[in-house]
Amino acid sequence: MRVKVLTLNIWGLAGDWERRSWLIAQLLQWERPDLVGLQEVGYLRHGLVGENQAAILARMAGYPYWHYVPAHHSQKGTIGQGVLSRYPITAADILLFPRDPTDPKDTEDRVAVWVQVAMGRGVEFCVTHLSLSRTARQRSVRQLVDWLWQLSPTPKILVGDLNDEPHSAPLQFLLREAFPPFVDAWQLVNGSEGGFTFPSHAPRHRIDYVLFSPPDAFAVEEVHIAGNAPADGIYLSDHLGIIALLRLKD
Repeated sequence: MRVKVLTLNIWGLAGDWERRSWLIAQLLQWERPDLVGLQEVGYLRHGLVGENQAAILARMAGYPYWHYVPAHHSQKGTIGQGVLSRYPITAADILLFPRDPTDPKDTEDRVAVWVQVAMGRGVEFCVTHLSLSRTARQRSVRQLVDWLWQLSPTPKILVGDLNDEPHSAPLQFLLREAFPPFVDAWQLVNGSEGGFTFPSHAPRHRIDYVLFSPPDAFAVEEVHIAGNAPADGIYLSDHLGIIALLRLKD
């Protein structure tokens, strides 16, 4: 069984959202990922009351199933994480990462969103967006790993904006210390070359990932950057996306 996944930080309602929404929908229609993990998903200021960007993109790109979890509320609006799926979402759960008010860099509440999807024998998919605080990220990845394996022993796909480079302590925990460890799909195929996703107009940081665990659960058949060709000078987000085609091993 093969599953194609995309992770993309959609930048909330910043920039020209109407134009960007069409660019994101076009990308989804062209690449046709089975599962999409979206970060910085907000509510519209106009239009239908309470309608969120995940629901809008699902409708525009033809995804029959979506799930949205708000994480942070402020005067600027509500922001959270979303999942789009071509297959029924049969279960869902969330892990809250409350912010530390004494940490000046930990300014927003964060969540991890887990879903179980009716593909083959079932696929477990998790999307998250970690804090700008290194201390909070180190705390969160440990909580995240414990939580994911408490949910079930089934292999996991973890995607998102982790706000850190591959050599950082939080990523090294996920890739080396966690039991079982996660595998970085990009690194497995390309080593340390490329994979930069931020900022989209001049990418020099690799902070967006498609990971999976345990290491022998999937083979990576393809992985590439998405959204790096602007339309009339407009990028679909301030992040580029990562797309991976994974084959579930027996």
